[in-house]
Amino acid sequence: MGTKMLKIKLYFLYYILFSTSACFYPFITLYFQSRNIPYYKIGFLFAINSFVSIICQPIWGIISDRYLGKRKTIFFIMISSAISIISFIFIKSFEMILISIIIFMAFQSPIVPISDAYCYEIIDKNKAIQYGKIRLMGSMGYAVTALILGIVIKKSSIESTFISYTIIMICTIFMLKSINFKSKQAGVPININDISKIIKNKKFILISLAGMFASVAMGANSSYISVLIQKTGGDVSKLGLVWFVIAMSELPLFYIGNKIMKKIGILNFFIIGTTFFVIRFFINSICTSYKTVILVQLMQSITFPLYLLSTIEYVIKNSDSNMKTSALTVFSAFTNGLGGLLGNILGGYILQLSSVFVLYKVLSLSCIISTVVALLLKSYERIKIS
Repeated sequence: MGTKMLKIKLYFLYYILFSTSACFYPFITLYFQSRNIPYYKIGFLFAINSFVSIICQPIWGIISDRYLGKRKTIFFIMISSAISIISFIFIKSFEMILISIIIFMAFQSPIVPISDAYCYEIIDKNKAIQYGKIRLMGSMGYAVTALILGIVIKKSSIESTFISYTIIMICTIFMLKSINFKSKQAGVPININDISKIIKNKKFILISLAGMFASVAMGANSSYISVLIQKTGGDVSKLGLVWFVIAMSELPLFYIGNKIMKKIGILNFFIIGTTFFVIRFFINSICTSYKTVILVQLMQSITFPLYLLSTIEYVIKNSDSNMKTSALTVFSAFTNGLGGLLGNILGGYILQLSSVFVLYKVLSLSCIISTVVALLLKSYERIKIS
């Protein structure tokens, strides 16, 4: 397959892959509310969501690196997630929702990190392809799908999101099947020393800590921004618009981000992103109108692309060639998993005891800590060089 055709197919793959994410994450809080679940229990469900990610992402990373290979692993978890999400349509009780979350997230949570590792493997063999431009298409797919589903849910029901997920995921599977690129063969026995090397790497620990504190804020924001919209006068259709604005605003920096990052440095790129996260979440904490909330989300254009591009590049750059998928999934488990778990538990209890505005002040503080840890990592690198 020629580089040009491969690039086009990766564009379409990421567009529809992230469209599936838009069928679940932006509206899951509304689904919980439709089942009359209180905030502290919603926080617990999100925490379980994150906990499953912490456990399952590294496991699937190891399975990918050592046994199935990236391509077969992605196929399996995509098919499994498309089937398991259907259960949400029929269940009502908190206990059954909890079980469904565990099963679904066991397959859904590793899809993006392993897809990213597969994409980077393709890029390694095709230097003309840039990850940022591919990820841009993912943001576009997320934006358009979230906007459309916000309107659909208002006119039908929240359950329509789960049907949409399955349909779009089936399309994603066929798109992946059309990409004629075989990933590196698996089959090397698991070496615990390889995993311990990842965990003991001080650079990896520090970038993971910085990412975790940023993810505490990002995870809680993703879960509870619907509450902020409702408290400032918006409704479910406005939630779709919010996620459209968030995702579309990412496009410019995903397009040119790699070039800028090469000029200013990976960690500087990260620090700029987290600094703007601090500003963004603090402004959210003092908003009184959903229109202002929507405008503030335009800062996503700076915050998330800088965070994502810098962390993936840093982890890939500082990992052994045969353990890149495992390193990415361990990093994702630590940041999105553990960070999301802490953010969701914290968010649920703050909402129960106080208000969404207090929550966003706490999220701003978490991003300050993330920035400080990144500065420490930068100092550590200087010491190692000298």
